[in-house]
Amino acid sequence: MKCIVGSPGTWSGMALRVSQCVFAAASVFAMFSAYGFSNYSAYFYMNFASVLQFLWSLPLACLDIFSLRNEKDLHAPDRLLLIVIIDWVSRSLCHLYCPWSYV
Repeated sequence: MKCIVGSPGTWSGMALRVSQCVFAAASVFAMFSAYGFSNYSAYFYMNFASVLQFLWSLPLACLDIFSLRNEKDLHAPDRLLLIVIIDWVSRSLCHLYCPWSYV
């Protein structure tokens, strides 16, 4: 399969996933540190979406690191389909609860 920039198992894909983890963690930390965070349900849902994004991006970043260290190919159609579907669902949740974000 043709290697595309940013696809799973590439250096650019790993950099994108690691940066996605960092920004999702920063978003969660910023929302938790806000005064009166627990008083508003919108903050709860935005934080929930950011935590889900972090929890999904972290294992994929680890998978990219593992595949780069061991020279494994992650371009099997069933793996890519699973990654694409879960990415789509997690990003849909993020845009549903925080539409101004470009996660």
